[in-house]
Amino acid sequence: MKIGRFNLIKAFQCEVLIFDEICATWLAKSVPNNVTVGKISTRFTFPILLSLKFITKLLWCVLTFPKHRQSLYLNYLYILVGIVEPKIILTGADNDRSLATLTNAHPNILTIFVQTALRDTKGGFPAGIRIPNYFAFGQSEKLIFASLKVNADLYRPFGSIKLGYAVSEPTRVKFAYRDICFISNHRPEVPITKRRPLEQTIEVTSDRLFQYTCEYAKKHGLTLRVLAKSREPNWHERERKHYERLSRNFPIQFVVADKFARELDTYHGLFSSETIVNCASTLGFEALAIKKKVLFGAPMTPGLISQWGISCYFDQLPKTLMLGKDDFFHFEEKMNQLRRLSTTEYLLQVSDCASRLITQDLHKPPHLQLREVIRKHLNSS
Repeated sequence: MKIGRFNLIKAFQCEVLIFDEICATWLAKSVPNNVTVGKISTRFTFPILLSLKFITKLLWCVLTFPKHRQSLYLNYLYILVGIVEPKIILTGADNDRSLATLTNAHPNILTIFVQTALRDTKGGFPAGIRIPNYFAFGQSEKLIFASLKVNADLYRPFGSIKLGYAVSEPTRVKFAYRDICFISNHRPEVPITKRRPLEQTIEVTSDRLFQYTCEYAKKHGLTLRVLAKSREPNWHERERKHYERLSRNFPIQFVVADKFARELDTYHGLFSSETIVNCASTLGFEALAIKKKVLFGAPMTPGLISQWGISCYFDQLPKTLMLGKDDFFHFEEKMNQLRRLSTTEYLLQVSDCASRLITQDLHKPPHLQLREVIRKHLNSS
């Protein structure tokens, strides 16, 4: 593992430790109010607890490192958890091998790995790891686990925690209705020429899909919204310009989100849209989970789904929701067919697969389920 700069922080102990930055805000909000919560992330920095016990153990570990069987980073995690003494660890880094290794050695700590994005068989998980408790989007991840020989002691179809919050909490900004909503796949921070071949293919497919979407909206007199992928304000403008260039002056509403107050804006922009167009986005599958009309464009590029390692998701989708070839008239036919379906007809086609892909209980969203699990474990310990 690449270690970032050191970050000195005050030593602490807590009942629930949130590990890593992924979805940390929403995981912390899921913890009951009367429970102590701490956060640690090694993604960009290397936290050093200001504790004589911690520093002494870490120095001993570094000085005697060649004698250890395990990695220096894993030994660091052992020391860290020993100081913090959590009863529960929650993480959105659901494929973290080191944390999985550590928590299997500490069965007294309830460690829950929460899925926050679609996974794949091409790098979604280290092969052969064992996860103590996996709270998944739905049933499909079992197929990925089987392919990669990933073992989960407890596998729980759980839904999307962010989608649950977005549905449950009132929107900060009222979004006007739009006929079509396109979900971006563009990463403005990395030039396409410097990306891996698979990422280049995804980008080219997504851009072509957006151009078809603009052409369709223009031809049929429809309004169009774009949901940004970037979460950092400094990249929003570049992403906006990318889509304005591709749109050829067709008017679009560009909706951005960030990692702070506006993190759910893309969800609320999606909720107030009629038909969703995307390549193969997590947000696209979340839209399907709440029974929005969704068209997936990734299958229009031959071989992309298998190269991406996401066949387990697309094998379950009805053909109505997928493009079969890279052609505008085919796109138009699919969009017309999808938009003509009544709500009843659409639900008959998608309800079963939607619940398998993301098991979203709108009456008891994931954060309330997680809160109940935390409360029960702490009450019994």
